[in-house]
Amino acid sequence: MLLKTTFGRFIGFLIAAGILCFLITPFIETHTSLKNVTFQRTWIVLSFGMLLFYRSLYTAPFARLLSGFTGKHVSFRDAFTLFHLANIMRYLPGRIWGIVRLLSLSRRFGLGKTDTASSLTLHVGIETALGGLIAMTLVFSKQMRQTATDAFETFSGYTLLVVFAVMGLLSVLVFFIPKLSHRARAFLKTLTPLLENAGLWVSVLICHGLLWLCQGVAFCLFVRSLTPVQWTDAGVLTAYFAFAWLVGFLSFLTPGGLGIREGLLGVLLVNYMPHSQATLVALLCRLWMLSVEILLAGIAFLLHRKRQHTVKRGHKNNK
Repeated sequence: MLLKTTFGRFIGFLIAAGILCFLITPFIETHTSLKNVTFQRTWIVLSFGMLLFYRSLYTAPFARLLSGFTGKHVSFRDAFTLFHLANIMRYLPGRIWGIVRLLSLSRRFGLGKTDTASSLTLHVGIETALGGLIAMTLVFSKQMRQTATDAFETFSGYTLLVVFAVMGLLSVLVFFIPKLSHRARAFLKTLTPLLENAGLWVSVLICHGLLWLCQGVAFCLFVRSLTPVQWTDAGVLTAYFAFAWLVGFLSFLTPGGLGIREGLLGVLLVNYMPHSQATLVALLCRLWMLSVEILLAGIAFLLHRKRQHTVKRGHKNNK
């Protein structure tokens, strides 16, 4: 079992490294054409601030769901600390260590593992569903139709048929795995007490809608810091990001969708800039997001240490 897990992690990192090398190689080969690319300082600062604001408030609906599942008030601070302490672990190979860390830390905040897991599943599920709806708007855009046509022309009909057949078969087989079916039924049972709480669902959906809006504005500002784009293109750029994020999230081969998200984002952005520049934006986008995640993880670590110190001092006073 250990050998199988280690082999899976190695394959995931190998695939991510291969994709990133594929992306970086043309960038290195054409670096001379990128000498004129400069950052617009105002837009990059604003984009970083907006992304920081978005990632900070990302745990607000998570806190609401935790309160609903546990039946007690869970503060935004506790949800923020718990989530961001564990989130940075998702880049480790295996893609499960972020969740494992989150569940292991939940007891320190007086939360049960089942309630925490159910809240996280619903939180990410709603985010993914809204991201999918935003990404679907690309179907109606001229840019996506042209991009899709060019992409599909590079593959033979037989190759596409095999790919879609394998994807369909894997999707069907998931429903016949007893362990997954059991967990799905257990999760649905935990949702029963929340179905009557309409206020909770409305607030969570509104929060996630606003979060996607913040993410779209942040990404548009980031792209604008590297190349001039019209504000009227903000909707399409948001859909580009949502689509690339969704595919990267659903790819179980690489940690954090590493490489897959950047590759797809680079393909989509060629509608607004040269290929070499689109590759640069896609690669820097990962660093842009990772820098915010590291910063928030550091803040969460300090908050957690302060919380532990307060708890220990309270225990001493009680004695």
